Amino acid sequence: MNSYQSFSFKRGSEYSRDDIHFLYHGKPVPRVGTGNWTTGYVTPTGTNDLVIFMNIGVPGKTGHDFDNKFDPDTNTIIWYGKPKTHSGQPTFKKLFSKELTPHFFARWDSNYTKFVYLGTGSIVNFQDGVQTKQGPAIRLVINCSEAKEILNYSVPQIETETKDEILIANNNVKEPSSSFLLEKHLESYIEKFWDETIFGKDFDIYENGRQFPTETGPLDLLAQKKDKSEFLVLELKRDKTSDIAVAQTLRYMGYIKKELATNDEKVKGCIIGTQEDRNLVNAISMVPDIDFYRYNINFSLNRVEF
Repeated sequence: MNSYQSFSFKRGSEYSRDDIHFLYHGKPVPRVGTGNWTTGYVTPTGTNDLVIFMNIGVPGKTGHDFDNKFDPDTNTIIWYGKPKTHSGQPTFKKLFSKELTPHFFARWDSNYTKFVYLGTGSIVNFQDGVQTKQGPAIRLVINCSEAKEILNYSVPQIETETKDEILIANNNVKEPSSSFLLEKHLESYIEKFWDETIFGKDFDIYENGRQFPTETGPLDLLAQKKDKSEFLVLELKRDKTSDIAVAQTLRYMGYIKKELATNDEKVKGCIIGTQEDRNLVNAISMVPDIDFYRYNINFSLNRVEF
């Protein structure tokens, strides 16, 4: 089987089906001929990705109502396939053999078009023939390593009783125990102390510039030069940063150029990460409008004399 690069989504960010289809195919979901994109899961053409749309605690648009859950104690997702699905079908065979990479998107309101991206997952176990309201279906238990942190951070507006229904822990995360949270804390820090950063002298954060929506997903921070002559797209990466970040940043820059830079303003990009790899170095060397900044976290204690 041909090898494809799995697409990179932002954990904790919201995507509609149209957003995801645009990322893979350059256009929203067509109104006819793409039925799988309106159901529970789909493999985009030419990829090894399995995009999974989960409704948790509510029926889907098609009326199917599966008992999908997230268990915070084990950090696992309980997910059901479509009616009459079983482990002998090609999709699940490829999933078990790791030929497919599952990407989990979840929502708690079927009238809301956006899904929160929980990340990829690994199969813990499965069971065929589980009886559901729609008849027998395969039931899978999936480990999704940072789902708990993402749900606590990204869905704070869910009421306690609803959280109980979908089995989200109702405790506050006190430490940045995951790379997802480190990235979010960095994003919050830069926004809060913007004027003290290297960008603050010449740029202001654009109105609603944090998680600024684009047709290819939300970008982390959008800034504009004080004299209005330039836009700056900032992308934050929590781990070693690869060339995938360059392609992602270029997509955001293209959107800003098309939609906001209507008076021929310049559009530049900036990737901020803890460590770069060789692919990133090679890619950025060929893209003069994108810079890379390495950040360091320093912590010190000073005794105060009274």
